[in-house]
Amino acid sequence: MKDLSEKTSYFFQKKTVRFYKIISKKPIVECAHKVLHLTEDMEYEFRVMAVNDAGVGTPSNISLPIKAAEPKDIPCAPSVVCVSDSSNSSISLEWSRPAEDGGMEILGYIIEMVTGDETEWKRVNPELVPVTNYTVMGLQTGVQYRFRIAAVNHVGRGEEKETLEPAQAVDRLVAPQVDIDANFKQTHIVKAGGSVCLGIHFRGKPIPTATWVKEEGELSTFSEVTTTDGYTSLSLDSCSRNDTGKYTVNVQNSSGTKTITFTVKVMDTPGPPQNVALKEVSRDNSVLLGWVKPEHDGGSRIQGYIIEAKPKGTDKWVVVGTTQNLFYLVQRLNKGDEYDFSVKAKNESGLSKPKETLASVVVKEPHIEPAADLSEIPNQLITSSSGKTFTIDVPISGRPAPKVTWKLEEMRLKNTDRVTIKVTKDRTKLLTAVTVKEQRGKNFSVNSSHNLVTTNLILQLQATSFKLLC
Repeated sequence: MKDLSEKTSYFFQKKTVRFYKIISKKPIVECAHKVLHLTEDMEYEFRVMAVNDAGVGTPSNISLPIKAAEPKDIPCAPSVVCVSDSSNSSISLEWSRPAEDGGMEILGYIIEMVTGDETEWKRVNPELVPVTNYTVMGLQTGVQYRFRIAAVNHVGRGEEKETLEPAQAVDRLVAPQVDIDANFKQTHIVKAGGSVCLGIHFRGKPIPTATWVKEEGELSTFSEVTTTDGYTSLSLDSCSRNDTGKYTVNVQNSSGTKTITFTVKVMDTPGPPQNVALKEVSRDNSVLLGWVKPEHDGGSRIQGYIIEAKPKGTDKWVVVGTTQNLFYLVQRLNKGDEYDFSVKAKNESGLSKPKETLASVVVKEPHIEPAADLSEIPNQLITSSSGKTFTIDVPISGRPAPKVTWKLEEMRLKNTDRVTIKVTKDRTKLLTAVTVKEQRGKNFSVNSSHNLVTTNLILQLQATSFKLLC
């Protein structure tokens, strides 16, 4: 190019240039003409100009590109034409591609309609529709419409396919539906302090509303719900073990309800054990503790529990044992000392906060109410001859060891030449001789009692009397 200045920017646009060749040496009188000697499989465009004595007129519009190939056929009709949606002023159509395209590319589709009982079809779309769906706008509410579709290729317009039934331009009611793709997940696992987003795409008519709820609890203050016309989400930030659980979204309109439930697991330390309590104080300076598993496991299995003890009056907690059970026997404690106990739960993320016993425990011999066991005595009626000696053997229990007193009616018995009383930690025996005049028809009884220092009460157990007959 000439006359361009240096250090100056220029922009150039490339323009497509078509070269047209006159294919008839003299004007054609007819309104049709056969063009010969074309190159096979090459596309051609044509235009026509009229000629009179004054000269050549303006060219016509350019034809569609036409490939010089063997003659083809028009396409067949679409196999399915249906109404996919409607409103009070529109009807949406969908259809399938023709099974046979006539051997040429489908250029688009023509949509026609007719109202009520009319017979004259009117074209809806001014230009060919390249896709297999179309929404007809500007319709009258409640009026019956019929539609038909025809495909067009380079040869021409194909056969039509009509909707099976007339359709009305009315608002459709569609129950909520949830669109689920390959990326959809209902279970989400997140570490403590992390975030998670639960969401679904939905549709329906009228547009559904979405509501999020958490089972067994309320949504945390760090949660946020966002809802548009076709999407709703729940975001959880700064997650902790309390965010573990099931979250349900209800999508609802006047036509129905759709519910989707998500499960969120937050990998965190577990919650503290519950109801840590003293079960028993043993004679060998040991304490049996029991508890209930944590309400939250922190998103992973509880691996075990750590038991700690702290002597009363100190601030130092000492680990005294570990277990996988819900109880533990703490041994080798100092008799007479007072202790506090705590239990921690452990999972793969770490230890829970400690849970302490409600009250301190004094390590001392436990008290058990005294009792006499009569199950070993087959019969409480004892028969003996005068001058003979008989024995009454009664098992006893209690802690500390109870004091034992034998009575004959209201008279307390002591060791004499005729009466022998033996007492061990778990049995008492009475050996006595029978005298007809003194003891016929009289009752023997045994009392076992001890003093409970903690309550300053004297508990006395009266065993069943043994009647002596001779």
